[in-house]
Amino acid sequence: MQTHTDKIWISLDKEVSTVKELVDHIISCGYIADAPDQQEQDENFVYNYGYPRTFSRGTTTLASRLVDLVEDADIMVTDNHLLVPHEGKIISALPEFWCQWRFEPEYINRPATIGYNCFMNRERGERDRIFELLKKRNILDKGLVSYLDRGYDTVNAHGTLEQCIIDTNISLISETYVIDKAVVFSEKIFRALQIPRPWLLFCSCQRIELLKQYGFDVLDDYVDTSYDTIKIAWNRMDAILDQLETFINRRYTPKDYERFRQAAKHNQDLLEQYEKSWPLKLAEI
Repeated sequence: MQTHTDKIWISLDKEVSTVKELVDHIISCGYIADAPDQQEQDENFVYNYGYPRTFSRGTTTLASRLVDLVEDADIMVTDNHLLVPHEGKIISALPEFWCQWRFEPEYINRPATIGYNCFMNRERGERDRIFELLKKRNILDKGLVSYLDRGYDTVNAHGTLEQCIIDTNISLISETYVIDKAVVFSEKIFRALQIPRPWLLFCSCQRIELLKQYGFDVLDDYVDTSYDTIKIAWNRMDAILDQLETFINRRYTPKDYERFRQAAKHNQDLLEQYEKSWPLKLAEI
């Protein structure tokens, strides 16, 4: 299954529109966009849709970036949840900005018959380790797994990402950033939150607690989320994979499926509430 083709990517147009609106407003306030270096020019379209992300006005610096790491600046406009103190002013788009990933997943609703799923695209060190550990534990063939930069894919032949999630007992999610200074979420976790199956999330420490604080149902009555508190990343990954193995041969009851449905519906409704309040939030920003 190629990336950017399932239904959640309807959010892309909304994200680009928001970035443009923020940039236009920043410039209207007298800020001058910094000239990007060559590397930034090469990456800019991918990471900020062709719009500048750092600005200055006199001696004040400002950085504005969404769904990616924001640069350090005197003022930061961001959806990052910072985990370390920062002396500058933080203008947060959370939690309302997450509404961009509210979507209606399409799938055939049927019992799960496959152990797990894990979707990985670009090569990263932590994804390399996940891939190698899945092989080492002899469970790579127990799930629907894609690691496109490694040329491995048992997902595409099965169906859409939504259908792959429905047909598996649990999702193993490797978020884009696994860093100590901030939590940066992408569509990966919000796709799983709106589809009625449990999930495991490898990301920055304390990220599931953050979702709970903002009202999301994380199905922690099915998944032991204590791994979320493990500070050493590789230890956290091992704990996640230990849990993954317990789900591979699990068989769910109708009561289980109803509980999963309730969680997904709750999370969709919450994102819908955030969508209604997003215009006011953007105006405040």
